[in-house]
Amino acid sequence: MAEERSKREDEINRLFYLQSLYNQQYEALMNEITTMSIAQAALDRNLQLFEKRDTIKGTNILVSGEGGTYFEANVKDIKKVLTYVGAGYLVEKDIEQAKEFIGKNKEMSKGTLERLAGEKQKLESEIMRVQYAIEAMQQDR
Repeated sequence: MAEERSKREDEINRLFYLQSLYNQQYEALMNEITTMSIAQAALDRNLQLFEKRDTIKGTNILVSGEGGTYFEANVKDIKKVLTYVGAGYLVEKDIEQAKEFIGKNKEMSKGTLERLAGEKQKLESEIMRVQYAIEAMQQDR
């Protein structure tokens, strides 16, 4: 009887540990989803800006500087843009090349978000399964 109780306690402790690990994974996954969603929105805004480039020609815009500083600038023409390609590097591209590059990044980002959503759903199922197992074992005490 005491041995059976000890095994049950060990199993409950194992399930609590597993639940804690799953919760940590879930939190990290949600942070990654949030980061990817922000990046996806930025890509969308950039693509929208490319479409508006003719309408902003000749107008004044605010250009973001470092540390919350903004500069007012007049847009003469937009023929080339500096595009972030990763690892801290920017590459000069013409508008069409930049649109294509950003469009590909957007599709890859979308695929990553879909994969993360699937992982989130699996993890939620595992968390629920472990929670039900803990509750069932605690009721059987």
